[in-house]
Amino acid sequence: MEYLALYRKYRPSGFDGVVGQEHIISTLANQIMNERLGHAYLFTGTRGTGKTSVAKIFAKAINCENPVDGSPCGKCPSCVALSDPSNVDVIEIDAASNNGVGEIRELKENVQFAPTSCKYKVYIVDEVHMLSGAAFNALLKTLEEPPKHAVFILATTEVHKIPATILSRCMRFDFRLVDTERIASLISEIYTKENKKFEKEAVYAIAKAGEGSVRDALSIADMAMSINNGTLTYEDVLTALGSTNLDLIDKLIFNVLTGNTGEVLMSIEELTSLGKGIGVLVKDLSSEIRDLIVIKTCKDANKILGLPDSRFAELRAISNNANADRLLRILELFSELGNSLRYSNNPRVLFETAILKASRPDSDNDLTALLSRITSLEEKIDSGNIILNSCVKEKQILETEKKDVCEKLNIGQLSAQELKGKLLVGLRAIGSEMLWNVAQKVNVSATEKVLTIKPLKDSDFDVLDMPESKQKIKQALSDFNDFDLIIEQSKDNIELKEIDDATEKIKQIFGDDIVIIKD
Repeated sequence: MEYLALYRKYRPSGFDGVVGQEHIISTLANQIMNERLGHAYLFTGTRGTGKTSVAKIFAKAINCENPVDGSPCGKCPSCVALSDPSNVDVIEIDAASNNGVGEIRELKENVQFAPTSCKYKVYIVDEVHMLSGAAFNALLKTLEEPPKHAVFILATTEVHKIPATILSRCMRFDFRLVDTERIASLISEIYTKENKKFEKEAVYAIAKAGEGSVRDALSIADMAMSINNGTLTYEDVLTALGSTNLDLIDKLIFNVLTGNTGEVLMSIEELTSLGKGIGVLVKDLSSEIRDLIVIKTCKDANKILGLPDSRFAELRAISNNANADRLLRILELFSELGNSLRYSNNPRVLFETAILKASRPDSDNDLTALLSRITSLEEKIDSGNIILNSCVKEKQILETEKKDVCEKLNIGQLSAQELKGKLLVGLRAIGSEMLWNVAQKVNVSATEKVLTIKPLKDSDFDVLDMPESKQKIKQALSDFNDFDLIIEQSKDNIELKEIDDATEKIKQIFGDDIVIIKD
């Protein structure tokens, strides 16, 4: 017999088998029992959370002659007929490959025909966001007023790509990510049915790797089953996932936390020589640092992590080399590194730079790093590991550094060019595009507490001199201490305005028809 993947073999046939979507199941079941069905539904959520499975169950349930608590009975003629994949009353459409206006026009023509053996004809449109704009427009009227025998179920992972006109015509249901405990429980049940022996920690590791997606977790569970014919262990799952050697990861993190720079570089060389990509290494390191933070901050950490006792003891020993603030700063460095790697031509250099920075907190002037160093000194004082007076002195130095980091500058401490750059960056940050354009054509100067802006074009003076413009300029430069703002008008413009005022007075005295102004 042909092998069937676990996620297909154990796809639920009733609402009671759907995991983690109770808020949706209860609503749909009540609609069926109370006969208050809608004509169009939108199921949205990340992959593997049950959108298509629920759509198929719902299609059966609304046609079932004897529904049980809203679920299809599976025994009546309608349920039996709909179990046949060739049945034409439940039609599944893949919008990714049928996204043109022609396919939707054909659907509009066919939807008028009554179902052959059931009460309702159900159209399940998967990945509906892939439809073209013309196809959406063709679907609008049918979706708003379909025949009484037709029900539409639209499924998508990217609801933001669906036009508002379509959204307004559907009942929307948002599918959630499923928590790790629920997925682990499901995999345990399946393994038991499949007569597969397993360690509890192995199943938990599979569920955790699924990241809230039941289908992803079952795919990993399917792969893990083939590793050996004996008991599935935690190490087997790590092998199936292709995770980096834990001993080498532990060694690298230990050297980072103890500040052993030379050993850090040696550990990096060992890891990269195994052929692992830098992105994978960053992900594995970030995952372990996250586990260390949980251990440092949570009383019952292993209830969250679900690790074997021996593995948990190893991580606890490593976590004793740093405080939570230090670990948090390292995790921030790795997160920033993950974003930077996308645009780098030399990812290893970026990787080594971030690791070395993490291993030398004394060279990191970030506020979190300073707080970590202060906390570390306080811990050393409490444990009596260093001389008290020396430690207090270093703490005072660090507090001064912290104050310097947080202290604002006076507006006059920067050059004119630096000030203009700060102004342009600040205006762009607050979203003031108009002032940003005007500010590119100004001269800037400053004394200690006075900023003077002189527009090069006379027409820009009135724009900059408005109270709301001044307020936005000060907002853009909020990193500085409070300052006065002067918008200076050019000398030529002042003289021209005086001439215009004088001319207007003469015209009022003698009349427009008598006064002639010559250049």
